[in-house]
Amino acid sequence: MTNKFLLASALAAATLIAGCQFPGTEGPRQTAALTPPPAPRPPPEERGIWIVGSPALRGPVQSSSDKFGGGPDTRPRLVAEGTAPGFRAFCAGVGLEHPDMVASDRPITAAETKRCQAKGITLSEYALGPKRFLYVKDAHMGSVPGVRDFVGSWNVPGKPVRDPTTAS
Repeated sequence: MTNKFLLASALAAATLIAGCQFPGTEGPRQTAALTPPPAPRPPPEERGIWIVGSPALRGPVQSSSDKFGGGPDTRPRLVAEGTAPGFRAFCAGVGLEHPDMVASDRPITAAETKRCQAKGITLSEYALGPKRFLYVKDAHMGSVPGVRDFVGSWNVPGKPVRDPTTAS
């Protein structure tokens, strides 16, 4: 009889330890916001114009980069990890430790615009065709060597990006 009692006790304890995950019950919810993954940084001697974003724009960016040329300190480089991770890295801040541009296969979302604005980032959008956008930090246009010239080489007018919830 004691073996049955021990077996039942062990089974009850295992059920409690397992968290009582019975059908129809919810498990714990994650409430903490995930921090954005850091964008891979190029070495300082190879920084050039730092572009992050969509792998789908690798061809157009490479073509523009080849036409632009530039030296080692102004050569455009695309780190193509995806559009959403590109916007997270791009909207993380201003300065040489953050990307200058994001190549996107879609327009920027309202949430991404707010994230950028929360970090004090103003940006301009360059529509390079259907589903092809480049976003440039206004602060980097004059402070990062080659950014203004590279953007000018596209011969496409840019437009400032504003928070869509406050647009009139």
